[in-house]
Amino acid sequence: MSSKPLKILQILPSLNDGGVERGVVDSNRRYVQAGCESWVISAGGKRVAEIEADGGHHLTLEVKSKNPLSAPWRMLQLRRALRQLRPDLIHYRSRVPGWLTLWANRARDLRLPTVSTLHGLNHPCFYSSVMVRADRVICVSSAGLAFAQANYPWVDPARLAVIPRGVDVARFDPARADRDWMAAFAREQGLEGKFVVSAIGRVSALKGVDILIRAVAKLHAQWPELTALVVGAPQQGQESVYANLQTLARELGVAEAVRFVGSQRNIPEIAALSRAVCSCNVSKPESFGRTVAEALAMETPVIAAAHGGVLDIIRPDRDGYLVPPGDVEALAEALLRLRSATFTGLREHITATFTADHMAATTLALYRELLAERA
Repeated sequence: MSSKPLKILQILPSLNDGGVERGVVDSNRRYVQAGCESWVISAGGKRVAEIEADGGHHLTLEVKSKNPLSAPWRMLQLRRALRQLRPDLIHYRSRVPGWLTLWANRARDLRLPTVSTLHGLNHPCFYSSVMVRADRVICVSSAGLAFAQANYPWVDPARLAVIPRGVDVARFDPARADRDWMAAFAREQGLEGKFVVSAIGRVSALKGVDILIRAVAKLHAQWPELTALVVGAPQQGQESVYANLQTLARELGVAEAVRFVGSQRNIPEIAALSRAVCSCNVSKPESFGRTVAEALAMETPVIAAAHGGVLDIIRPDRDGYLVPPGDVEALAEALLRLRSATFTGLREHITATFTADHMAATTLALYRELLAERA
């Protein structure tokens, strides 16, 4: 089994912006490099071209919609695709694709091995339980493992594995940052002479961007150079959250000190020009905290809410600071401390622990172990 090239199928809702999407792209590239036949099914998106450019294959199916009326038809489409592709295993990465996979895979001539990744700490319920119903369940942090064990105690612990998300350290490398782009971006956004901190990722109510805005407002009179970048488009269906955050900045008198720059491709460069990256989740923690690890890979310290997956990544006072979730005062104090602090060895911490190469190699080992058990 160990020498047989694997035919791997990953399924996710779409291939646009987001940590799950980036993880699939990174994994696809490394599976191809390892000699595997890599397939991805999604509803499409702008990152399909990356899958194919890296040597993978993409099949467009409607695996994103939550419409229950069309679910049977979409399940049959997926079942037909599984019969045509005949992958060695299926790796699903979200709830709707998960349920479609489990239903499609029940056919007697299929019953292929399944793997899931518990990317988010979603409210535990029957709908969310699909993420722990695969033959193997990958938790992306110790927090994810604890969450699965606490909320789904019926899951055999032998089916659970911790494989942290990985950073593409070749892309997130300070030595490769496009300095010309950084200079142009700083000019365009009026960042020259500013102390820039960034919140990076799709904007939603869960991300706690309002906490960062309030902290900037609290410090604005004494520290007018402090400028926050909100980097990312609003999550689908949460456009009003984005608009409300802009309104909040205006109401607090920091519209010029909080820049909403939308979705950006040059995330390594934005992390590099930032003096810190802030992760401010309040009610729902990050299951891992990929932007946190990517910032550290760019030698940029992090201030993060002290819960969830970031606790696996950040070494307090060595990589940045941890603050109580939702505590504006504590975040403001951490920003002031950061103003005069010096941090070293941030990238080395990530390259030793949280790389995409290690993530892919460990996942491939899990695949082969599962297939050996099923042989």
